[in-house]
Amino acid sequence: MGMYIRIFIFLVLIILLVGGYFFFSGDALTRERVVDITASEEVVAIDTTTDVDEYEGYVKADNASGITGLPCESGSPRSLAIMYSGDVETRPYFSGIADAGFVVEMDHRFTHGGTRVMGIFDCVQPAFVGPMRSGRVDFVNLAGAFDAIYVPWGGDSTSKSLLKKGSVDHIDCNGEVYPGGNQSSCFRRSANDVPLGLEDRAFSSAAALYQQAESLGYRMNSIFDGYEHQGDAQLQDRPSGGSLEINLAQGFDVQYSYNSDHNTYERSFSGRAEYDFQTRERVAPKNVILIKTSKDTFYANGNYVQNGLQNPWDGVTTADRQSASGAYPNFALGDPWFDTTFSGEAVFYMDGQEVLGSWSKERRSDAPFMFYHSSGREITFVPGQIWLHVIDTDRSFTWDSL
Repeated sequence: MGMYIRIFIFLVLIILLVGGYFFFSGDALTRERVVDITASEEVVAIDTTTDVDEYEGYVKADNASGITGLPCESGSPRSLAIMYSGDVETRPYFSGIADAGFVVEMDHRFTHGGTRVMGIFDCVQPAFVGPMRSGRVDFVNLAGAFDAIYVPWGGDSTSKSLLKKGSVDHIDCNGEVYPGGNQSSCFRRSANDVPLGLEDRAFSSAAALYQQAESLGYRMNSIFDGYEHQGDAQLQDRPSGGSLEINLAQGFDVQYSYNSDHNTYERSFSGRAEYDFQTRERVAPKNVILIKTSKDTFYANGNYVQNGLQNPWDGVTTADRQSASGAYPNFALGDPWFDTTFSGEAVFYMDGQEVLGSWSKERRSDAPFMFYHSSGREITFVPGQIWLHVIDTDRSFTWDSL
């Protein structure tokens, strides 16, 4: 009897050992699968939440913007070159500026040096762009260089004379030079929305401007070839920071702080961080260009008919000549009407680095601006917004890298 009991106990032990093996093995396998799934989810989370290396290994999409190099859902639309006010009090209300592919900032008066801004839009069509103000000759030149439809809110006598001559396709929101804007494309916002004076509440809708331009018979596809682009520098190859300060007229100084994580240049105007008023997006271009060149002006009694150049006063009344004389700038920036300079030095800021180079432009109203390294090869931009500063030779700028 004792032998049977011992056999029974032995069999029970065998059963418990085998069962325990499969039980714990199965649990281990289950736990192993849970770990694998968790690890997989963690990898996916990292891939989808970080934007630091978003464009590393950059491959240009078939629908990429020629300006930013970013995918453009609307294909290759013709750009709009829309004039912003440059006044200090209007800067906190800049709307749509973060969505511009290319932005230009330069003096709009010859003497006091206050700046004005032009945003060039292709892929994104903001519902509110502004506050807007009048344009100048050099902005007309730049609009033509991007094959853009130029959209000012009025202008000085010389630039309006160019528009009357058909120098570039345009829509004048202020209606001073046909065609003017309509109620949908150009309008005043209420003081409740934008707490500024009436003249500083001038806005436009990029989408409505496109519709109006098409109704006017303007060509709507872009023939601008665009720029070359390359992926962001690897995070470990970027400097930890850096700052660019552009010393302009009092109250108009601009500062950029390099953000290594996002590979952008966070912009401040007169010491105040800039955000898009409509979207609350930080204004932070991927690329900054600085051109330092001489600045002249137009005088009522000046003789500008030389070397085949067009007289800037053609079509301008005597009274307007007198009022505009000495008031508005003409940068040596390769415009086909009044300039004799079609190239010069430029400095580029990308990937946290300062790059010395040059710019050039053929003497045609539709000739693009070309940008080159000091070695002579064409600049390849980081995909994203480009901000161009044109400053007078008596202005200074400093770059401090970390």
